[in-house]
Amino acid sequence: MQNLSEVLEKLKKQYPHLKNSQSIHTIEMLKQDQDIQDFWQANQDKLAPDAFSQSLTALYEYVQQRNMAAQNSKTLYPGYVPQLDIEKGYIHVKYVPTQQTQNKLRQKEHLNTYKMPVAIQQADLAAVVQESGRIDAIVEAINILDNLTHAKNYVQGLYLYGDFGVGKTYLMGALANALAANNIDVMLLHFPSFAVDVKNSIGQKDSSTQRLIDQAKNATILILDDMGADTLSAWIRDDILGVILEHRMQNELTTFFTSNFSMKGLEEHLTQTRDGVEPVKAARLMQRVRFLAKPIPMSGKNRRLES
Repeated sequence: MQNLSEVLEKLKKQYPHLKNSQSIHTIEMLKQDQDIQDFWQANQDKLAPDAFSQSLTALYEYVQQRNMAAQNSKTLYPGYVPQLDIEKGYIHVKYVPTQQTQNKLRQKEHLNTYKMPVAIQQADLAAVVQESGRIDAIVEAINILDNLTHAKNYVQGLYLYGDFGVGKTYLMGALANALAANNIDVMLLHFPSFAVDVKNSIGQKDSSTQRLIDQAKNATILILDDMGADTLSAWIRDDILGVILEHRMQNELTTFFTSNFSMKGLEEHLTQTRDGVEPVKAARLMQRVRFLAKPIPMSGKNRRLES
């Protein structure tokens, strides 16, 4: 078994192009690097005779990127770390995800969003501003997070309501990410956009809309954002939203809502459809909402006006 330092010294003598100051500096650095030494000791029988002379650039890249990652400096591939690899007897650098990146990738697998802003998809509970008008909602969300991560029985969701920009959607986005990080499947859906897309799909052969409706019906956790933002047709209210909520109520699937309306206000809003006034059907739908979610008011500054 050859010593790495001896091999590198031979390289300087055998290859004239390695005698410039930069190459000499690189070789000296590699001689002293413990990771390179360990890699050599473990793999020298797999390497071609000229592997090191042909792989100096790769080795230098490995050391440089590894050190930059350790110092939290910007690397070639943020979120990934270099790893030495062998291909056909020669040394190459491959990049593998950090533990944090692996966690984020797993989290994405558990989070299904529909027409939600990027800022909401990246929301974090630690970043939620704790103002007096938000504390009750934050505490409830954290308690539900704890209950859902240990749940064996049905956990009732929340119905967050309040003025524009007080953070209802952000809090739900943060909760969704926290649940996904705990390997719980979540669907976060902007309901007004969903309703428009369902309406526009009438008569089309595209099955994606029905698939989306089925996903909303069966999601482990469903968050319906911005309820009451638009006037619904009776068909959307009764045959789409009503069917989704009925299925979730019967199967005790945890469901959350955000709205500018209180529950009473939403019921009044749902009474008015493009087809007329229908208080009985609106009341029937709200029975499902009340079963599925606990109403929690939110208040505070309009953060949208500050951004």
